[in-house]
Amino acid sequence: MFLFVQSSMGQIDGCMDPLASNYNPVAQNNDGSCVYTSTIISPTSSMVLPNSVQETSGLFFYDGMYWTHNDDTDAMFFAVDSLTGDIVDTVLWDCLSNIDWEECHVNQTHLVIGDIGNNLGNRSDLKFFLIPLVDFYTNDITVVDTLEFVYEDQVSFSPSLNNHDFDAEAFLVTSDSIFIFSKCWASSSTKRYALPLTSGNQIAQLRETYNVNGLITGATFFDQGQSVALCGYTSFLQPFVWLLWDYSSNGFFSGNKRRLELGLPFHQVEAIVSRTDQQFYLSNERYVGALTIEQKWHQWNVSSLFQSPNGVDASTNTQMGNPYPMPTTGLFQMDMMGPHCFWRYEIYNAQGEMIKRGSHLGNRMNFDLTSFPDGMYYVHIAKRETRIVRTIIKQSSH
Repeated sequence: MFLFVQSSMGQIDGCMDPLASNYNPVAQNNDGSCVYTSTIISPTSSMVLPNSVQETSGLFFYDGMYWTHNDDTDAMFFAVDSLTGDIVDTVLWDCLSNIDWEECHVNQTHLVIGDIGNNLGNRSDLKFFLIPLVDFYTNDITVVDTLEFVYEDQVSFSPSLNNHDFDAEAFLVTSDSIFIFSKCWASSSTKRYALPLTSGNQIAQLRETYNVNGLITGATFFDQGQSVALCGYTSFLQPFVWLLWDYSSNGFFSGNKRRLELGLPFHQVEAIVSRTDQQFYLSNERYVGALTIEQKWHQWNVSSLFQSPNGVDASTNTQMGNPYPMPTTGLFQMDMMGPHCFWRYEIYNAQGEMIKRGSHLGNRMNFDLTSFPDGMYYVHIAKRETRIVRTIIKQSSH
């Protein structure tokens, strides 16, 4: 049964995404109400980054290369080889101060550096540096255009470490605007602010608020600038990505909103950048706590989510069953119904490390994880450009 809501223009409002659990096939206007099942999509590859970028905080693409930077240790940019994770070039801007650089983006004319980190919530010197792209490699500008700002809704500037809603690590840049997505320690939501891309003193105007159930740390446009991806992590260091698309001029959160878990526990994911329409690179900074997680570079693909249910092209009339038995002591099966069942598979552990790979021809695949420790694993099944991910729980009998 569908609840039909008539809009003021006579159209039927509702969820228009066939992948959503509340898809309304007669809806004519996307009202942002789509609901999705919980989904884990692990990176297709992960590699350790050099120690020079232990605090990798932002990612951007310029001059045919992907660049990152640390958040408060230096004013250097590092070009990352996307295949190996090696540093292949550096650019130093020692005429700039780095109090807390959290993200950088480029538009057609400028590199915009966000010195916007605010863990204590008491900074009165939040700013963006505006660097002409033609000067990126020179480091010889004596005066740098700067946009300094305050949040329109911030009243108190008393220090409160990680217990307020005026930190920020993520933003987007267009030809004339900056959109900040706040990192709200107190409410686990995010607030989107708008600023004109103009040097001088500005007031960040609050445009919308959304409960993301976590801390937003990075943002990027994708799908030719028509959609947005926000990365972040929870207070328990469980990383996630929110995908926002098919939104209206009313705001980025007015359309479809889907949260995806990354399957990388204790990875403090700090940055995301679009590789192709639906493929991304992410980075996490080094974390030392109960265990040590090294700084890493991840490749991540969500193209399956923009095709048909479970990422299977409907034209193949193929369906993928769930793994069984589950939980498993090590041996489990997966069934596929449909023609041309030649599949490639990869199995990843909870740290994002690939532990097995292979191929199979037939309708039933048998797997064996008996030699691996108990825990959570992810099976990636690939057919042409289709990728299906299933979660495996290995639990030995006692």
